[in-house]
Amino acid sequence: MLFSNSRYGIGLIVVLTYLTFPSFSATAAAADPKLIEAAKKEGGEVHAYATLRVDTSKQVWDLFEAKYPFLKVKQYKADSDKMLQRVLTEYRAGKYLVDVLNFGGFHTQVLIERGIAGPYLSPETKHYAPALKDKNGFWTTLYYNPLTIAYNTQLIPISERPRDWPDLLHSRWKGKIAMEGDHLTWYAAIHKRYGEEKGRKFMQALARQDLRLESSSRGIALLAAGEFSVFIGRGHTAQILKQRGAPLDWIRNPDPLAVHLQTVQIAKNAPHPNSAKLLIDFLLSETVAEIITKEHRLSGRSGVPGMNPAFKEIEVEKILPLSMEELLANYKRYLEEFRNLFGKG
Repeated sequence: MLFSNSRYGIGLIVVLTYLTFPSFSATAAAADPKLIEAAKKEGGEVHAYATLRVDTSKQVWDLFEAKYPFLKVKQYKADSDKMLQRVLTEYRAGKYLVDVLNFGGFHTQVLIERGIAGPYLSPETKHYAPALKDKNGFWTTLYYNPLTIAYNTQLIPISERPRDWPDLLHSRWKGKIAMEGDHLTWYAAIHKRYGEEKGRKFMQALARQDLRLESSSRGIALLAAGEFSVFIGRGHTAQILKQRGAPLDWIRNPDPLAVHLQTVQIAKNAPHPNSAKLLIDFLLSETVAEIITKEHRLSGRSGVPGMNPAFKEIEVEKILPLSMEELLANYKRYLEEFRNLFGKG
């Protein structure tokens, strides 16, 4: 069965403590009455293909359904690759089943170029920085992961801790660095900031440091256990373990600061377009941003109360904006170059 009322499944890294539901009047703007009336005529369902953690999505859908009791959210959850293949197959067959898309990275642009995602400028996007949304409304960032340098504080004296990307080329780090496999957004950001020639030389020098490739969750766990000294990966996972007592820290604002975006889009041929707009507005609201923030993730929304102090140190205006069109156009080249240098993770 494609859609299921069940919202249980395999979680990812963090076990979330359930939250007290926030007040709608304080944290969510009132929806356009005309939009609500139009949504009421669409059959009572809104279908989402979403990578949201299962425990997170249950809270979000429950809150949304409490706000709009005439609607039920039906979620299909899988990793981005599987969801992309499903929706591509559906659209090729002329089956338009999905309303709201929550994907990440390159998949966001694929959905646009294949005619699956359409434009919708939610009124909530005014709370999102330019680097975290598409000016034409094709996507907005639900949350993002900073791609940075994490390190084991027990293994590295304060005076020797890396502060930026070039520091990783020091001979002391040879054989002591691990990195997420197929780290292509970061790879592209280095080349954009440094230029092609300097970026290529940096990557070649980094490869001579004998890096090992690990997944995000396994890599940060092994870093905490002292298997290596430095990990190139997602800063929020390091922060989560640090707050649990692990001997970890991470660089807040390396240059360039690249981010992996998890976005929200409306399906171009959404069967329930007005219901989809209500759900997108809600996903981008302060209500949902607070839930994401309490998970120790970085909401794309500005000014969210209760943000982790470590994340407040990230200078959002310094995030290197990467064109999704350019990323997708260069995907095969980046992937080939990355794997030739560092191997396949």
